[in-house]
Amino acid sequence: MQAKGVTLSQLVTALSTSNANTGGGLLPSGEQQFVVRGVGLLKNIQDIKQVVVATNNGIPIRIGDIAEVKISHAPRLGVFQFDDKPDEVEGIIFLRRGENATEVLGRVREKINHINNHVLPPGIEIKPFYDRQNLLDITVGTVKHTLFFGISLVLVVLYVFLGNFRAAAVVAAVIPLALCFSFIQMDLFDVPANLISLGAIDFGVIVDAAVIVTENVMRHLEDGKKRLNQSIVVAISEVQRAMIYSVCIIIVAYSPLFLMGGVEGIIFKPMAFTMGFALIAAMILSLTFLPAMMSFIFSENFHHKPPGFITALLAWYRPLLRRWMDRPRTIAAISVFILGLALLSTTRLGTAFLPTLEENNIWLRVTLPNTVDLDYSVKISNELRELFRKQPEIEKVAVQIGRPDDGTDPTGVFNQEYGLYLKAPDKMPAGTNKKILIQNLEEELKKIPGLTYSFSQYIQDNVNEALSGVKGENSIKIYGPDLEVLDEKAHEVLKLLKNVRGIADEGILKELGQPTLNIEIDRERAARYNLEMDEIQILVADAIGGTPITQLLEDEKSFGIAIRLQEDHRNDISDIKALLIDVPGGGRIPLSMVAKVKIGDGPFFIYREYGKRYIAIKFSVRGRDLGSAVEDAKFLIEKSVRLPPNYSIAWDGQFNQMKEAQRRLMIIVPLALLGIFFLLLSVFGNIRDASIVLINVPFAAIGGIVALHLAGETLSISALFGFLSLFGIAVLDGVILISFINKVSSEDESQMKDAMVEGASLRVRPVLMTALLSGLGLLPAALSHAIGSEAQRPLALVIVGGMITATILTLFVLPVFYAWLRSRKGGNLYTV
Repeated sequence: MQAKGVTLSQLVTALSTSNANTGGGLLPSGEQQFVVRGVGLLKNIQDIKQVVVATNNGIPIRIGDIAEVKISHAPRLGVFQFDDKPDEVEGIIFLRRGENATEVLGRVREKINHINNHVLPPGIEIKPFYDRQNLLDITVGTVKHTLFFGISLVLVVLYVFLGNFRAAAVVAAVIPLALCFSFIQMDLFDVPANLISLGAIDFGVIVDAAVIVTENVMRHLEDGKKRLNQSIVVAISEVQRAMIYSVCIIIVAYSPLFLMGGVEGIIFKPMAFTMGFALIAAMILSLTFLPAMMSFIFSENFHHKPPGFITALLAWYRPLLRRWMDRPRTIAAISVFILGLALLSTTRLGTAFLPTLEENNIWLRVTLPNTVDLDYSVKISNELRELFRKQPEIEKVAVQIGRPDDGTDPTGVFNQEYGLYLKAPDKMPAGTNKKILIQNLEEELKKIPGLTYSFSQYIQDNVNEALSGVKGENSIKIYGPDLEVLDEKAHEVLKLLKNVRGIADEGILKELGQPTLNIEIDRERAARYNLEMDEIQILVADAIGGTPITQLLEDEKSFGIAIRLQEDHRNDISDIKALLIDVPGGGRIPLSMVAKVKIGDGPFFIYREYGKRYIAIKFSVRGRDLGSAVEDAKFLIEKSVRLPPNYSIAWDGQFNQMKEAQRRLMIIVPLALLGIFFLLLSVFGNIRDASIVLINVPFAAIGGIVALHLAGETLSISALFGFLSLFGIAVLDGVILISFINKVSSEDESQMKDAMVEGASLRVRPVLMTALLSGLGLLPAALSHAIGSEAQRPLALVIVGGMITATILTLFVLPVFYAWLRSRKGGNLYTV
């Protein structure tokens, strides 16, 4: 180009002005007219070569004389590999918000089959390698399994305690009817169903109202003093007020779930709606459907005998309760002591955000030094891919290097993401599991210098990135104006994190250190030659970057035409300095006359949030609970890292979301308890009885805390919501018990204890039934370790364990407290 006196600007101008069609109006011809068109579009490489750029002594200089014209491609920024194939094409299908995943996946499969059979040429096919339907099928199967066994256990308990299969069947029939009503309402209100809303359904709680009504009817029939219909009417009139209030109390106990936001709100709100709608339906059915069905299935003269073990149980219960009533201070002291121990032990439980759903895959993110090129990144990925394929636990390996063509994940070729899809649990080699596999892979990765990595799962990785704002489970963000100071402080934090037990996959999202060819334009010199800044910048972009300046059309396809220096010239700084620039008024000067061309360091990325620069340090937590690990890290960093003025530090990700959820619960739960207290005041009409029933709430938590300890679970948001459910059930049992004690107790001090014992004994069977039904209904979910059970297990454990202590407290401690306070206050004081 220099030998022929041609500049890059001339080449750009010639090419862009030689590729156009023009209109010339209309040409009349007799009774017709013709449209005049100037056809000048470039059609092929030969046309491009013939474009005239300039003339030299009357001789045209064409593009073909000064440039090589060939078909090429844009710089490659990513690679996809699958199993033993080093270079494949990947596509990702996104599910639109609000759509049904199963239905959409079915339609996608149909479309893929059509494309493979009727569109693509032989030898090319679309082959799905990750299908979320597999996870859905496994988790739905787990939920169905736990639901089936839950219903079976409920039916067994009903039959054993009622002693009549027809009565048990009528009560059990309330479950599907209430759920049908609930699902209809969820559909009307556009409430989505998820694994939590289905898997955490406690059938025992749903039938509590029906159990209370049916048990009271059967008790009257056992007395033999009334006919069937009269027994039904009297039994319902005795319990309907307490039952309605109890259902309202349980719904109020669920109210914090309705008010939660963030990820936890999305997950747990459907559960609250499911249970709320089902409880309302069950209450209505208990007052309408149940009496009608009992009148239908039993004859008017039907009489019933209680099961023998109930009679024996009551014979054991009455004298034991009398002895407990004689020692109220001892019972109170022991109860408070046990409660104190349980609450103190929560400090050793550890805290977590949400249980991790097992997806049966590993999503491994490997980060190389930011300066590597694509070829080196592919070399490393080939080594790792072969390593992973040799593992007997892994079925398929997919690798994403760099960024996709659509720009949805803007990262560099230093970023590698491995989808390791595992064999089904029943096909795993003996003596191994996912945890052991991760440990083995981690040992292999440590052998490669310069790597940082993090282990996650496919869905979990996307959720974590949304929560933390970086490619990691948790992040520490340091905000400030100077990138070098940020980088220095980030390395201080990283060094401290390595000393915290449980912290894993730590690494800095680097911002500095990118080798850069800087072309710094001298404004004063450019002004001397009357050159604009953009003229120089466009020249650099075209010569080195190869910016497309026009298009070549081929049928419906469009291809960019770009101009750039040959590789050996654009990689040579001296050739870049010698680039000629046209000067206004005539003449040409080299780029070095108006700019400094030198190699230096620059930023890889500049992250901003809330208008501030920040640098992020990502990390995960393994082998320890999230809360204690991060609290230790926070203490260490706050003590050791000194930030200059105008710099700040923030924690993001799962830990931050957990703290936000806990803060919301600290506000919402007391309000819910206050609402429950006012409902209790409305039921009993006095503060004493309302307070006694509310005492059941903290004591019920004892069993839930013990269950979490025994199962090795942490105090997650799922477990906290289990406590909310437990509190509602505990209050329900307390309401039923105290209301009957009030009904039969006498104001005569000489007969008060006998009356209280009799009132409490009347409620032993319904309290035991509601407790067993609530606990056993979720027992399969509490014991399950199958894929898909992780989210429900903490919630189920709390309810199952809590119902054990709640039942003991309801049947023994609550009557003791009631008798003690009533004897001290001399009757119904503090009446509202």
